[in-house]
Amino acid sequence: MSHQMTGTALEQTSSSLPLPASRDSASACSVYLPHTIVHALFMVSLAVTGCQSEAGSSPDLFDGEPWTLSGPELKIGSLDDPEFVFGTVGMAGPGPDGSVYSLHPREATIRRWTADGVPAGTVGRQGEGPGEFTQPGRMGFFGDSLWVMDYGLRRITYFDLEGALLGSLSPQMNHEGPGGVTLRPSVPLRDGTLIARAGAPAHLIATGELSRNPVTRIDAQGNVLGTIWFQPFRPMDILAILRQDGFGGFFSIQPFQDAPLSANMEDGLLVVDRRSRTGDGPATITVTRLGLAGDTLFASDLPYTPVPLTSERVDSVVRASTERFGRFPEGDIRDATYRPAYLPPVSGVVVGRDGTLWLRHFDPFESTNGERLYEWWVLDVSGAPLVRALIPARMRILTVTSEMVWGVERDQLDVEYIVAYRLVKGR
Repeated sequence: MSHQMTGTALEQTSSSLPLPASRDSASACSVYLPHTIVHALFMVSLAVTGCQSEAGSSPDLFDGEPWTLSGPELKIGSLDDPEFVFGTVGMAGPGPDGSVYSLHPREATIRRWTADGVPAGTVGRQGEGPGEFTQPGRMGFFGDSLWVMDYGLRRITYFDLEGALLGSLSPQMNHEGPGGVTLRPSVPLRDGTLIARAGAPAHLIATGELSRNPVTRIDAQGNVLGTIWFQPFRPMDILAILRQDGFGGFFSIQPFQDAPLSANMEDGLLVVDRRSRTGDGPATITVTRLGLAGDTLFASDLPYTPVPLTSERVDSVVRASTERFGRFPEGDIRDATYRPAYLPPVSGVVVGRDGTLWLRHFDPFESTNGERLYEWWVLDVSGAPLVRALIPARMRILTVTSEMVWGVERDQLDVEYIVAYRLVKGR
């Protein structure tokens, strides 16, 4: 499947749960939250304010016509037809057999559809037994087998494409990361090893006690083979209102979050440094591809035009956040809100199955016909700028192939639909 990382929200009143460190293929983390929460909190950052008229573009990076979408060629879902009603979609895309597979964390199951979108059965169910899930978060394919990563059971389960159980793997993780949090398997690799991450307790990040966390490679028994990358943290990466006794508090997403993004790849890790410009030096986004041994395969610096964060926008976001969170005074929300001088340049990254790398600009913009679009920067497999893509803001991209873009859209009643659009590639 494609791998996606976006800003992720955590709303809680204690610091016992780990804050998600990354999102793979949409969404997506060690802790999965309802996309309604993530979407609502992200939209708070856009509330009342205008969008970037230029989408932060740098005219020197790309030439030629931008890519767009046509369709949808497939739309799956329904408000009331029981065969097509499903819960939140975590991942979706075509399998090697041409069928469509969708992961539904709340239902703890994988749904299977024909290429035309007709229901074709399910894979797995709620439970802790063989072939069952408690918290499925990721899925993918190795040849003609489907794998599913269950974060609740810390188990990878393998099925054939008809849904028959092939086996499972549960690495015994005894190695602790910073803060005493045990490493947890994140995604399997084709060679039988896995990528593992340590949880990142929100309280430790907010107080500055946790400044970095390892992303490691482990074997099937849970032994650490090496560190790929250390994910950096700063206290302002968390919107935190701490309790006076210093234990626990309220934690959520920063509306102008600019912490580095990362996405798993089959042969390593993609890291996007999108820290907001401070006024020193050129404004750049740094995209780095790391091998499984932590070696740098490439590092690309992409210049962009920084967009100032206005006081009016901060005020509107603080008011909207205060209204949403309810129990906290506006002054506390304002003090906890990270307010960089400039907006972060990007808010998401997707790794296409064809090796292309997609970076989504922080704000959507409005086209001449009134449609809200995101500008995505598409890079080739070596990190070089390839083309711009203009994607409707209503679509949450989950999977990108060489010809199609798969994702989720919501209707006016907040019902999710799995959609597939054809890529229209400019000359």
